[in-house]
Amino acid sequence: MKSRTLGVFTFVVLLSFLVVAISDLSANAQTDESPIAVKFAYAPRKIQKGDVWKIYLSVSDTGGNMMKVSFSIDESGGTRYRSTFMYLKKSMAKEFTGYFALHTAASRDLSGVDFTLKLSISDDKGNHKDLSFPVEFGGHEMKPLPPEMEKELNRRIGIIDIDLDVPD
Repeated sequence: MKSRTLGVFTFVVLLSFLVVAISDLSANAQTDESPIAVKFAYAPRKIQKGDVWKIYLSVSDTGGNMMKVSFSIDESGGTRYRSTFMYLKKSMAKEFTGYFALHTAASRDLSGVDFTLKLSISDDKGNHKDLSFPVEFGGHEMKPLPPEMEKELNRRIGIIDIDLDVPD
C-alpha cells in the first residue's frame, strides 16, 4: 500500500512539474504572428549623393490597423541621425504600396559612406514590422521593379525627413 501511494504521489508531482514546465515554455515562446505582412520591399544599395533614394514597399495588415511608419539612419562608425515618423492616411491602414523618398543632398562628401535606414511599420495594437535597408554613396544600382507592381510602386507615399548633414 505504501509503495502504491508513493507511486501515485510521485506521478502527481511529475505531472505537476510537467504542466508548469510546458506552460512556462509557451509563455516565453516568441513567434512572428504580426498581422503586418510585407509583400515587397526594395531600395537600391548604391546611389549618388544628391539622388532621391526611394524605398519601395507593398505592405498589408489583416486587421486594417496600420497607423505609423518610423525611420532612423545609422552611419558606419556609430553615427546616428534624428529619427522621424509619419502617420499613415486612414485609406492606408489595411494596405499600401509605393515608395518613401529620402533626399540625399548634403554639404559633406558622402562617397564611400555606408548608411542603414531602419524602418518600422506599426499598428494601433502594438504590432510592428521592422526592415533595414543599407545604402552606399558612390555608385548607382537600380534593379527593375516587378512589372505587375511597377505602377503602384511608383507612387510616393511620403518623404523621410532626415537631414544627412545633422547627426543626432
